[in-house]
Amino acid sequence: MKDPGKLLRLFRALNLLAGSRRGYTVDELAEKLEVSRRTVYRDLIIYGQCGFVVVSHPVTHRLRVSNPGETAEKIGFDVDEAHLLEEALLGLPDGPVRSDLLDKVRSFGGSTRALGHFLNQQAGLHYRILSQAIRERVQVVLIDYNAPSSHSIGNRLVEPYGFSASLDILYAFEPSSRRNKSYKMVRIGQVRLERMPWQFTHLHDTPKTDAFGMPMGETNHEIHLHLGQLSSNLLREEHPAAALYLSPLSTPTHEERVHELRLRVADYRGIGRFVLGLADDLDIIGPPDFVKYLSNRVGSLLK
Repeated sequence: MKDPGKLLRLFRALNLLAGSRRGYTVDELAEKLEVSRRTVYRDLIIYGQCGFVVVSHPVTHRLRVSNPGETAEKIGFDVDEAHLLEEALLGLPDGPVRSDLLDKVRSFGGSTRALGHFLNQQAGLHYRILSQAIRERVQVVLIDYNAPSSHSIGNRLVEPYGFSASLDILYAFEPSSRRNKSYKMVRIGQVRLERMPWQFTHLHDTPKTDAFGMPMGETNHEIHLHLGQLSSNLLREEHPAAALYLSPLSTPTHEERVHELRLRVADYRGIGRFVLGLADDLDIIGPPDFVKYLSNRVGSLLK
């Protein structure tokens, strides 16, 4: 699981279900967690995949875990596991997200066993090796990296030096191209630690990205949207950096629109994917070029 915000939400919801004899309805969980009903249903699927049994009362449809005592044993992690998580988080750049997550991990260690159960084991190993490489200032090989831009899978020798705040992107310098690049963690097959020290420290430069993770260049575009409750909630969950630009909509163009979003993006790809997935719950106010981009994108998908 690449998003720490989702991870913490899953932990919180499971604790609610394990700690309540009466249980919660889907609507109550959605309200408590400030997410959509659709997100709650998605989370319930994840619980099943992780081995937690969530049952629904046949009449009231209230949800609870089938064995709270057993669940309590499953959802914690000990001091050693907390230390490994802390080690991975230390690779983040300084900031409020890093500080908040470190505080939470340190407070959980030794008393519960929760976050580790949700961490994808392979991804956790990647974070650990890459964090070690950053601390020791050595190169690594990203094995079987799936690059969508070139439609290729191959090995990349890089000098890793940081992670994005959401932990889903690795920032590294690639000696072969002599460029700083962003690598999606989910696209990495394996990581091999090399013992060759960094050779290009003076060229390391964390790329500036927009709120959707797209690298900023000389040109950028201002997006103006009106969002409904569903799209507003999903923006907060999936793109928290973009959610900082949300504001209540005082004069809605549609009775179901509740928030206005104004922000600058590097290009239309990141924001375009979000908009196309929620087109019935938002209005595009501008710019006209963005509408044209979406129309072309839909047209190409229908060919």
